[in-house]
Amino acid sequence: MSSSLIRWSGLAAMLGGVLWMIGAVIHASKPRGCIAEECAFRPMRESGALDGILMLLSLLLFAVGVAGLVTLVRRSGRFGKAGKAGGLIGAAGVALLVIASLIQSVVFGGDFLLMPYFVIPGLLATVVGLVLLGVAILQSRVLPRWTAALLIIGALAMLASNEQTARVLLTIPIGVAWVAVGYALWSDSDESAQQPARVR
Repeated sequence: MSSSLIRWSGLAAMLGGVLWMIGAVIHASKPRGCIAEECAFRPMRESGALDGILMLLSLLLFAVGVAGLVTLVRRSGRFGKAGKAGGLIGAAGVALLVIASLIQSVVFGGDFLLMPYFVIPGLLATVVGLVLLGVAILQSRVLPRWTAALLIIGALAMLASNEQTARVLLTIPIGVAWVAVGYALWSDSDESAQQPARVR
């Protein structure tokens, strides 16, 4: 049962990664928004219905991927403090981003002025959680090391992103990372569970 859950969570992670990247490209194609003082004379770049839905769906699919990843790492017996902290912090960050996205799209029609107060802490928590999960993957060795490296690099790249400018494209590496992690979960979950300590 757990092996099936892990494999399907891998498929969810791959799909989430693809949708995330598509959403980032769509958002980047819109006119440049404003940053800080610029907002006094320049409008913000608003999220449309399509990119908002894609972001929401991808976050939910990432959550399924995280569940499968956590299940695999815990089954190896090497979850550790990094994995536990990463799962909790990352889940809190994703929940905050999902709530903010729902408020912005459903209540405010894409123009939620308090969005930064949700996005900034949610993004920081998500980044910290993903980095810690990457560390947990490295420690447990249940997936190839390169998947952990992609997850950590993708998470850190998000710190330099900005949805108001072309730097929103810096969120694409995390989508690539989740496609890679998802593929590893989908294709190697049974073998990884049987040989958790094998160095790749």
